[in-house]
Amino acid sequence: MTDVALIIFDCDGVLVDSEPVAHTILCSYLEPYLGAESVAIADRCVGRSYADCQRLIESIVDEPLDDIFWNDLQEQTLLTLKTTLKPDVKLRGLLESLPVPFCVASSGTHDKIRMVLGRVGVLDLFEGRIFSAEDVEVGKPEPDLFLRAADRCNAIPEACLVVEDSGPGLQAAVSAGMQPCHYVPGIPDCSPNQINELAQLVRWLNQDALLVPECFK
Repeated sequence: MTDVALIIFDCDGVLVDSEPVAHTILCSYLEPYLGAESVAIADRCVGRSYADCQRLIESIVDEPLDDIFWNDLQEQTLLTLKTTLKPDVKLRGLLESLPVPFCVASSGTHDKIRMVLGRVGVLDLFEGRIFSAEDVEVGKPEPDLFLRAADRCNAIPEACLVVEDSGPGLQAAVSAGMQPCHYVPGIPDCSPNQINELAQLVRWLNQDALLVPECFK
């Protein structure tokens, strides 16, 4: 059992249910260029930085995509999220009940992270502890972002518990020497290192005196 000194949350898909919106919009923008393949390519972008997604897509699309395409995609995604996300009182209560410090480390831009956290009503809980792929040379699945978050929060990697919903994020956590927790909302039967609701994590941490449950080992 290892003491938990810091919880590192992913943002999209963990703290905020923004992945379906972003995925749908990306598919709609890719469909004219990739047809039915657009869904599979959008799937490969989940958990990765905007820059990584852009490089991936441009390596696949036959014709060049100009700045207008990328700017429109970003603007439409942010606008849709602004109009669909609502305050999440339950999420705020769960975060306030955590017995250890926490932060957010996301592949999104700082502007996007702050916007979505603000829309669900928890931005103030993360002030000074928001880390973006913009802060490092390479994002997930490399460990750099998580290591930066741990360093800035004065926590050693092995004492960090990373809550992630994506493959690249979980890979980054393992590469950083941290303890990964796979968030799988809506999945009734979880594997040993998975949780299907954040309340489950809160209960474990409060009951086990800040020790990582055996299911994460």
